[in-house]
Amino acid sequence: MKEISDELYERLDYLGLIPNEVRDHNVGESDYSTKTIQPWAVWLDWKLNPWDADIVKRISRYKATDPRKKDYEKIIHICQERIRQIEKEESCHNIHDARLLSPSSVGAG
Repeated sequence: MKEISDELYERLDYLGLIPNEVRDHNVGESDYSTKTIQPWAVWLDWKLNPWDADIVKRISRYKATDPRKKDYEKIIHICQERIRQIEKEESCHNIHDARLLSPSSVGAG
């Protein structure tokens, strides 16, 4: 058997790829715990934003309680919202007014 470095072991453990008591089961109807690589590991390793992480979660699961079509409909909805946000960011950037995106500027005036 080939050995791995302590550094690699720590990284794999951080990502949840080393078996542990949290990742060996799931709460609810999803089947993540049956997979070698769970969505959490991808989120952490790829440093995903919440929108992309949600999409990864939905394509990587199977829920007996939801038809697969519903996951794809949810993904489309998430993508539509993220595109809306990106377009707002671009339009604010184009007019050089990033204050519109700042939570502290909401209600200020």
